[in-house]
Order: sequence, then structure tokens, then C-alpha cells
Amino acid sequence: MAGWSLSPASRLFLWLVSIALSIFLVFVLAVQQKRTGLDIPIGARAGIDGGYVGRIDGTPASILGLYGVGTDVAAMSTADDFRAFARQRPDRAIAFEDEDFIEEPDMLPSYAASNRFFNRQGLMTALLSEGGFGVVYARPGEAVSKTILTVEPRTPADLDPDFWLQIGAAFCILLVAAFLVTLRSGNGPAAAFAVSGLGAAGAALAAAVYSTRDLALPPDLFHILSLLNQSSTFLFGIGAIYLFAVYPVRLLGWKYLWPVPLFCYLHMAAYRLELLPHALATPHNSVVILLVGIVVLVAWQYCATRANPADRAVMLWLGVSVLLGAGSFVLFVTVPVVLGIEVVISQSAAFVPLAAIYAATAIGIMRYRLFDLGRWAYRLMFYVAVIVAVLTADLAIAYLLSLSPTHSLGLAVLAAGILYIAGRDLALRRVLQERPPELAKLYHQTNAVAFQATAAAKQESWIAVIEDHFEPSHREMIASTEGSAPRLLDEGLGLEIPPYSWSTGLRLRLAGGGGRLFDNRDLALVMQLASLVESAERDRLSYEQGVIEERRRIAMDLHDDVGAHLLSGLHARNETHRQEAIIDALSDIRQIASGLSGRQVVLSEFIGHLRHETRNRVEQHGFTLTWPLGNADDSERILPYHTHRNFNAVHREALSNALKHGSPGEIRISTQERLGELVHEIVNPAGRPDEADPHRAGTRLGSGNIRQRMTQLDGDLAVRWADGFYTLRVTLPLEPQKVGG
Repeated sequence: MAGWSLSPASRLFLWLVSIALSIFLVFVLAVQQKRTGLDIPIGARAGIDGGYVGRIDGTPASILGLYGVGTDVAAMSTADDFRAFARQRPDRAIAFEDEDFIEEPDMLPSYAASNRFFNRQGLMTALLSEGGFGVVYARPGEAVSKTILTVEPRTPADLDPDFWLQIGAAFCILLVAAFLVTLRSGNGPAAAFAVSGLGAAGAALAAAVYSTRDLALPPDLFHILSLLNQSSTFLFGIGAIYLFAVYPVRLLGWKYLWPVPLFCYLHMAAYRLELLPHALATPHNSVVILLVGIVVLVAWQYCATRANPADRAVMLWLGVSVLLGAGSFVLFVTVPVVLGIEVVISQSAAFVPLAAIYAATAIGIMRYRLFDLGRWAYRLMFYVAVIVAVLTADLAIAYLLSLSPTHSLGLAVLAAGILYIAGRDLALRRVLQERPPELAKLYHQTNAVAFQATAAAKQESWIAVIEDHFEPSHREMIASTEGSAPRLLDEGLGLEIPPYSWSTGLRLRLAGGGGRLFDNRDLALVMQLASLVESAERDRLSYEQGVIEERRRIAMDLHDDVGAHLLSGLHARNETHRQEAIIDALSDIRQIASGLSGRQVVLSEFIGHLRHETRNRVEQHGFTLTWPLGNADDSERILPYHTHRNFNAVHREALSNALKHGSPGEIRISTQERLGELVHEIVNPAGRPDEADPHRAGTRLGSGNIRQRMTQLDGDLAVRWADGFYTLRVTLPLEPQKVGG
């Protein structure tokens, strides 16, 4: 009907209904089969006695074959008797053979073997359709036994796990195809993808019925299912050929691809009608040819997308996904059949990677998270190469050395492991380009940004760092961005870096000089660089603030202490006081210069210098000094500038008070380090404070300057008079730092 079309929701609904009906039909076909209860699995092989391991009445037994109800079996006392009767009367008895339990009849080596297989399937079906059947079996240590069993209806619980595995694979394939085709209606690659999905799912649904049969299927149904499986397999290959012929780069027009389906279905007709020799007409030859065609197109796409990183990423993901999924099926199922050797894995298990590639292929066609596809494609190729190396080494070692499977696999794993360890780092660094940036380089670059003198220099340095790491093909400055974090643009074609305090925002296009997309690793690197610059900025600001604070303290010391001493010396009437003031000023200047130069002041050296200076002052005033050595003279603690500067001022003022207001005699000083504190005590002789002289009494009880400085040091001040002596004790905390610590 012209102009009539369905909405995407309606198309999706029809897809889902079709999927449900298809799976329901397959389920009905599987359940309609009869259950024998013998539980002989598909793929079974004859044992030593020629029997097949199964169950009779729920107990293990070696089962030789079937016979019809009413057949005279009295003369069948041995296994050979039964087999001879089965050869004479194949319509009444069937002696089991390995071919009866083959998973896929297309694996048989000739037309004659295939025709014989379907004929025996018909004979077994006829015997089972009589309502009951006889079975010949043996148990260890017992003679051959015969019994009559009944055929029971099959229930869902009786279905083999392989049935559900193939149904699940088909469901996943069809579901992914339905959503993709619905969302990408009218898209050629999506249509090709859907065709290949229908093929893979159809093959899995057909195989699910006959590869999990209970002994036999009616030949007509078996032929139909086998034909559906074969034609669907070709449909998968045709869809994949068409997909890679036009996506992501159109290599061939649709009109050049018509020979592909023509060849496939003519080849299938030749096989079904037995028009060509079996070795040429076997469907597995066509499957191998289709895979070779897919490989050629993938390689062609790889070359065609060299100048376009986005298309290259999609192509890698699609190519690796399809080659791994279809390649595993061909390598482990088809190639062994072509070579006439035993298949590596069951056909039902081989549908699992086929289902997996459809999710991966859909991701590629939808171009979701395009920036990560190429990297993960390389990873898949690398890890699959390791698996193939293990299997190849296993087969080679087992063949060359004739070892048991256990020993050969162990040696194969060892050999492949050595190759894996040797090659992993090279692959990650060179093929996957996973070379982590050097920490020393990052530290140097980000510090260079943070410690530039001007805003323009910071921005220029930041841009240089970004270009060094990413080598973008194009860069532009932007005033603002949508968020405060870097983000990928156009599925990895671009990278947007937000403004920071040291630079405006940046927008980059194509990394690696235009040769690759941006990905999540690049996002992480930008955030790491920004974090390091911010950390360096904080450290720089903290350092500058500390320098400013230290300079402020030094300036105050120059003004308050040195200036005060110089003024005191200038106005002193006594020559001794003038010289003492000048000496104090010079000492202060030396301390301040030491602080400016950053020289470390060690407690033991500081106490020694203070003791020498104190002795000179005491002797000039006619006093004597007793200052014995203490544990502070051995201490290697580092005194910060504000600590030794204030402590020095406290000591000088206390000593000046003792010299000015004390009685002549001996001044005793002790300095001890106790539990992280410095205890400094000055004792001098003095008469009782004269209450009539409050100035003198207040001075001896501790001046305001001393108390103020002790407050700045978080220390304690204590003074007392007893027995004609004044004692001033200061206690201040020490930082637990050692020289070189």
C-alpha cells in the first residue's frame, strides 16, 4: 500500500512477536519428540564392548541397540547375536553406531553415509512409534539383558542444556538485530547486519531441535531442519560480506555483490541433489570460502580507513568481533570436518561466540563509545591470539610427541605462557599504545606551569604540556565549556578541556597528529595533569604566604628590637650601657640575617652562643655566672626562627632585669630539655621587693614584653621570690625535628 509505513514502535513490536513465534515453534518441535529414557547423549562414542553409556530404569548401562515390540529375541544371548539379527532384520532391530549420535549430518564424509544416516533415523523412528520398544544392554559383570520400555511424552524439563544454549544464543541475536534495525531504519549496513543475524539465529534454532534429539527424528523433519540450518548459515555469511563491503567505507556497490548469494545457494543445491562430488559440494567448503571473503574485506576496510580514525575504530571493532565469532565456529567446527578430523567443540557451543559478536557488532554500527572500540579490538585480538597459541601448541605437541591430552595441554600452556609473558609488555606498549606517562616528566611539566611568573606565561606553558601529550591536529581556545571537567566530543574525534585558573578552555581535534581518536585514557590524563597543576599552585601559594609572613616577622624584629637597642645606645649616658646596646643590636642583626638566609639553628649551638654572650654581660656588671652544661647542650633539635628569636629576647630581658634590679652576687642559669619542652631558669640574689617601689616590684615579677613573647610561643612563665633569691622560669614547647630530618 503506497505511502503506508509503520512507526518504529510498531516495527519493533512486529519484530518481537516474530521472535517469540519462532522460538515457540522450535520449542513445540522439540517437545513433540518422544522420550526414551535411555539418556544417551548426542556425540556419544562406543565403548570397549560396543555399547553406549546410557541408563536403564535410572541406572547406568551399556546399551547396544533397539528392537521392535513383538520381535522374537530368545536366540539373542550375546552382543554378537543381536548385531547379526540387526543386520538381517534392520526393520525390526537397530544396533547402534557412532554415526547415529552425530550432532550435524553435514559432517558425514559421503553422500552414502548421509543417506544411510537418514535411513537409520527413519527405522529408529518407526520402532519408537509402536508405543514401546525393546532395548538390549549390558552391565559390568553381567550377561546381555533385554527389556521392554515405553515411550513417554517429552517435557520441558527433559530438554538438553544444549537446546537452551542455542535458543538463548538465537534469542540474543534476534533481539539485538530487532532493536538495531528499528533504530536505524533504512540504513544499509543495519539491513546487512539484520540479514546476517537472521541467518545465525535461524541456524541456531534449527540445530537446537536435531542436535539435542532423543535418538531419532522423522527423516522428513530432519531434512527440513538441516536444510534450514544450511541455508541460514549461508545467509549469515552473505550478510557479513555485504556489511563489510559497504561499512564503514563503501568498497563495493550492491550490484557487484549478487554473485555471492548465487554461488552459495547453487552450491547448496548441488549438495542436496548430489550433483557434484561430495568433497567439493560439502557445505563446509562454502562456509570456509565465505570466511575468507570476510577476512579479505576486513583487511580492505583496514587499509581504506587509514586516514579516518573514527572509521578505523569502528572497522577494527566490527572486524575483530565477526572474525572471532565466525572464525571460532569455522576453526573449531568447520575446518576439522573439511580436514576429516574430530571437531574441537560442539556445534551448539560454537553458537555462543556468534551471539556475542552480535552485541559487539551492534555497538560498532551504533558507534556507541567509539573512542574505546579500537583499543578493545586490539585487546581482543591479543588475548585470542594467546588462546589460539595454547590450542595450536597443544595439538602440535600431542601429535609430534604422542603425549596424553593432559600432558600436552600442560606443555602447551607453559609454552604459550612464556610467549604471553614475553610479548604482553611489548603488545601493550607498542600495539595497544599503553605507555603510561613518566611521573618525573608530569611533575616537571606541571610545576613549570604553576611557577610561571605571569598569567600569560602560565597559559602558554599549559598549552605546551597539552600539545606535548596529545599532539592534536587542531587546537582552538574557548571561553567556556558545558561542564567543569574534560569531556570527549563526537565519539572521540575531539577533546574539550575546561578553563582553569591558569588557562582558558581548549578544544582539540584528533590526537596523535590526526592519527587516532581521543579516549578515556586521555580524559584521565587531562584530569591528572590539572590535579598536579592545582596541587603545585597550592604549594606555591602556601610557600609564598609563608615567605611573606616570615618577612613580616623579620621586619617587625628589625623595627622593634634592633631599632629599640640602637635608640637606647644613642641616648645612653653611660658608656657601658651604650656599648651593651650596640652589642645587643648587632646580635639581633646576626639572628635576623640567619633567619633570612635560611640557616638552620640547632638548639645546642644556640645555647652555647647564648651562654658566651651572657657571661660577657654578667662580668661587665660585676656579677658571676654559673651555667652548667645540661642535656640541651647535646640536643640536635632545629629551632624555627620565631622560636629562637623570641626565646633570645626573653632571656636578654630577664637577664637585664636581674643585672639592673638584683643584688650583686652569683647568677645561676640552667637549661634542660624535658619531654619535648625547653625549661630555662634564671636565679639571682635580690632583697625583698619594696612595696613602696611598685615599678621595681612589677619589673621583677615579669615584664609585659616577656609575657607577650611567651604567649606567642605557647609557653609558660613563672616567677617567685624566696630566701633572698628571685627565680624566673620559662617553659616552651619544642618541635620534634632533627638535623637532616
